[in-house]
Amino acid sequence: MAAKIIIALVAFPVLVHAIFTVARLVLGLMMPEVLAHAGSWSEIVSKGAVVAAFLLAVRASFGVCRRLWPAPVK
Repeated sequence: MAAKIIIALVAFPVLVHAIFTVARLVLGLMMPEVLAHAGSWSEIVSKGAVVAAFLLAVRASFGVCRRLWPAPVK
């Protein structure tokens, strides 16, 4: 039970934050070039990149935590 609590309350949010930060760093390197081509859509593209990075982080963290989740004892 303790392992499940640690995974849900510690590992999942920490992994989401770490993956989100890395994704934003990578996207941050590409954003000036993308925003130059976006023109008037630059604010929408920028917000979309943040949302995409967050969704990617949540999904990746869920996959990792699902692998860490202890199997039921039979």
